[in-house]
Amino acid sequence: MVRSFPTGPLLFLLAAGVLVVGTPMTASAQSNEQAVTAAKAAAQEWLTLLDADAHEATWDAAATFFKSEVSAEQWTAQVRQAHSSLDSLQSRSLVAARYTNSVPNAPEGEYIIAQYRATYGDQKTVETLSLKKDGEEWRVAGYFIKPAEQQ
Repeated sequence: MVRSFPTGPLLFLLAAGVLVVGTPMTASAQSNEQAVTAAKAAAQEWLTLLDADAHEATWDAAATFFKSEVSAEQWTAQVRQAHSSLDSLQSRSLVAARYTNSVPNAPEGEYIIAQYRATYGDQKTVETLSLKKDGEEWRVAGYFIKPAEQQ
């Protein structure tokens, strides 16, 4: 579930969305926009736990699919290893968030893929979260981090 330095390429490729001002949105587009907004809030809450080194809490807050793929102990070890070479978080900003119904190697469902640029000390990274609609809530189903220069 976590990709760290210096592992292979990121599994999710994000395309930049273009917003055309003045174009009426369909009901589906409005629904997708609401989903993205809700998922971004869930991602922020989850990232707050991650930043506080509350690794078990991030697992507890994750999607059912995430929990079925990795135990709390495995997740804690993986995220500690991924972040062990990083200094403290200096900044993080959302680059893109998009709605999709299809994610490779994941069950069917509703997903939001959110990508952030983050700086840990002087190391620039890209963090990607996949969030899955889990019941009525958006929950993290994947977390990937890599150096920004590999983007």
